[in-house]
Amino acid sequence: MMTPKEIFAALGHDVIGQNRALQEMSVAIYKHLIEHSVGNVLMMGNSGTGKTSIMRAVERFFSQAEGFEKFSTIIRINANLVADLASRGKQSNVVMDRLALQAANILGEQATPEAMRDYIAHSIICVDEVDKIRAVVGGEPNVKGIVAQDSLLTLMENENVHVEMPYFEAGRWHSMTTAINTEHILFVAGGAFEELYDQVYERVTEKSGLNKFWKLMPRADGSLERRFVFHLGEHLSQEDLFKYGMTPQFLSRFDSTVMLGDLSAPDLVRIFQEIPNAIWPVAVNYFKHSGIELTITEEAAMLIADRAAEKNRLGARALRDVFGKIIKRLEFDPLSTDLVREQEGQRVLEITKEVVETG
Repeated sequence: MMTPKEIFAALGHDVIGQNRALQEMSVAIYKHLIEHSVGNVLMMGNSGTGKTSIMRAVERFFSQAEGFEKFSTIIRINANLVADLASRGKQSNVVMDRLALQAANILGEQATPEAMRDYIAHSIICVDEVDKIRAVVGGEPNVKGIVAQDSLLTLMENENVHVEMPYFEAGRWHSMTTAINTEHILFVAGGAFEELYDQVYERVTEKSGLNKFWKLMPRADGSLERRFVFHLGEHLSQEDLFKYGMTPQFLSRFDSTVMLGDLSAPDLVRIFQEIPNAIWPVAVNYFKHSGIELTITEEAAMLIADRAAEKNRLGARALRDVFGKIIKRLEFDPLSTDLVREQEGQRVLEITKEVVETG
């Protein structure tokens, strides 16, 4: 059995700058694997801080780790879909039906009724954009949000839920309705909670003013600059979440509420270049098809990260915005620019600090 520390190391290959969230997730997965009381996790953070990346890291962990096959049934579902289906009375069905289908895909012809029940009962449900199912919007009750929270709460209350379950027997697929207890299903929910940021900001700054939020922050090169920084997690209370529209009953089903921090410029440099499907190697591969070697100076990469860090409400997505303004004008006809030069028989396009500044 892997320890939480070992799980953390495995997840950390894909996620940068969110150690606390990964620690909480590692403990939740460990509890899941030993069939301890499930530690459901609610992740909160600005767009682009890594919520989806963490969910994908969990998926990759179970797809690669050996010996945890019955825990490998994982689905991701958007909370807006749950809300839409909830308004039509079909919310529980679609979540459990997706779990059953995923388990059947994993097991294939080994999908006996017993194996199917085991895989579904030890699955993981990831809910994206959970902040969109608020019970209150603009001070008025939001019926869709209320019903959606209640429907997810039903699945999280360790009760028997009836599932239309496929299984393979005698050379063909069959279907049966069976009861699955949700006690050992792990729920991971994530959302940006963007209006919550403004809500808490107004509450806190009304009392304390703005001066305390000017701080020295690291630039990509390690130097410091003075920047206005407001960390939601340092000021958030349960009452803020209730006012936002998350019901006490729903929140009580999460053992951990994790606030993902804003990404620093040094983190963004690594995200730009190192993570799976990072922006930079994808761009390098694009230009390779035109016979051009795309390179970047260290100064240029740091400047891109610094500019992205200034847009802290966008997180890592700001990298795509900043770099896009530079690279898009070069993608259409790179050979027409004087930035491409011949070097040892190879066409080279180098992104320098000057290119970024004029981009």
